[in-house]
Amino acid sequence: MRVLLVILSLLVATCLHAHSVHTSTAEAEYNGKTKKLEVSLTVFVSDLELALVRQSEREMRMDKTPAAEFDAQIQAYLAKTFVVTDAAGKVAKMEWVGREMEEASAKSGDPAVVLFFEVEVPEGVGGTTVRNAVFLDLFKDQVNLMQLREGDKKTEESFTLEHPFRKLSVAR
Repeated sequence: MRVLLVILSLLVATCLHAHSVHTSTAEAEYNGKTKKLEVSLTVFVSDLELALVRQSEREMRMDKTPAAEFDAQIQAYLAKTFVVTDAAGKVAKMEWVGREMEEASAKSGDPAVVLFFEVEVPEGVGGTTVRNAVFLDLFKDQVNLMQLREGDKKTEESFTLEHPFRKLSVAR
């Protein structure tokens, strides 16, 4: 009976923290003055923690791990999974800006966090390629959505396990 109770409590805890939708959303805007792609990437905290645990091979909890260590792990993960390359295939430099809890989800059972970073794109977004493989190593059904804006032009892209790369261009 005791074993059954332990299994049941673990099952309930897992169900409370699991979600059936495996997606991330990114908003990227090209800033012509700074020549940078300004990105805000919204992800579920539980997915991010899982990815960082697998990467670092130790416990990583947003509420318990020191912020500098947690952020360093995020940056290392993004350097492998959100990669922008120019037309020649050179990887663009990424600069970490920070993170904040998404207010609308903060009180939910599965909150989201917004990750902010910038990518140097001196030639503009035309001809660049993005590999958005965030969590594709964790979930076969992961879909990463991205809305790209450059001035008054915008486009939307989706990235999946089968199609993690997209050549960027914006249309009116």
